[in-house]
Amino acid sequence: MRAILLYLHRYLGLAMALFLALAGLTGSILAFHHELDEWLNPDLYHTGSSGPALPPDQLVEKVETAWPRMQVWYMEFPDEADHAALLALVPRTNPETGKPWPEKPVVRYLDQVTGAQVGERYWGECCFSPRNFVPFMLEFHYNLTLPGNWGLWLMGLVAIAWVLDCFVALVLTFPRGRPFWQKWQRAWKIKRGHSTRVNLDIHRAGGLWLWLLLLPVAVSSVAMNLPEQVFKPVVSLVSPVAPSVYAARSELPADTLGVTGYGYGEAYRLAMDHARELELVAPITELYYSFEYNFYGAGFGDHASNEGNAWIFFHGTDGRLLGTEIPGQGTLGERFFQLQAPIHGGRILGFAGRVLIAVLGVAIFVLSITGVVIWWRKRQARQLRRA
Repeated sequence: MRAILLYLHRYLGLAMALFLALAGLTGSILAFHHELDEWLNPDLYHTGSSGPALPPDQLVEKVETAWPRMQVWYMEFPDEADHAALLALVPRTNPETGKPWPEKPVVRYLDQVTGAQVGERYWGECCFSPRNFVPFMLEFHYNLTLPGNWGLWLMGLVAIAWVLDCFVALVLTFPRGRPFWQKWQRAWKIKRGHSTRVNLDIHRAGGLWLWLLLLPVAVSSVAMNLPEQVFKPVVSLVSPVAPSVYAARSELPADTLGVTGYGYGEAYRLAMDHARELELVAPITELYYSFEYNFYGAGFGDHASNEGNAWIFFHGTDGRLLGTEIPGQGTLGERFFQLQAPIHGGRILGFAGRVLIAVLGVAIFVLSITGVVIWWRKRQARQLRRA
């Protein structure tokens, strides 16, 4: 059995090493991505304006009038009047060709008081300029910037292998023979000696000391990349987890989805009405519309809070409530799913948790590299013996 586990750990580790090393480094950077982006691009965040903010529909009207081939699908509006609102736009369909206009999706930043544009950027574009750095890191960490769903599936499968390997690696640290605890203590120590010995100890002891942090991050990685395909079905074996509104409506025939019945102004008012019925007191900070499945989503409160923000979803034709994702509500399985994003970013423990995730990202990189070094040195030793 131990030989099988060693084989699994060796080749799962080699298959994952590059991806985990990259995910670790980018995750370490992204632990404070908002603060980093604000420092790199202060003009996209601070407008200096004061006074009442324009309602969402007026902001949408201003930007869609200025760029008539584009349409807003997502908005962020912070509480502070001197902070810019974010509007993400995608091309409209050309009525003559039935295809989207040849325009790139763009994110525009508007002064909430005057409606004037203060900046723009093309989200996810390569690579390291101040404008592109944080969005590119976010996309790369999430899906390696691969087209379609290839990156999501690839990183999701890596995450599944990582969860499995967490348990395999733990078992491999268990000593053979007795006394168990006395012998196992050695696996937790980094001993002085030859670099080969030190490298092995860093890999083994580092994995042990960090195991209770690595496993939750690995599990949350599955939830981030393959929520409907893997995470929710597995959790539902213990406690039911409802599919997202997006997933549920994707199963409906296209002719039953309806058509857009109102704009962002009415959507904002409907969101506030639903919020009062649900006793949500936090302000709306995010609002989006799914053109594909004809529904609106509204986020309430700070999405960077310890538990994440609350979401409600309502029909794009008649405004009826379709679903909610409210932290602390729902089945045990749904509450467990809601915790995955705060766990993954460390926000569940506040500022200290984010620092912990930043350090853990570097540790994941080190564990990946030391694992490859162990394999390489053992491979060289085997080749020398054969010679």
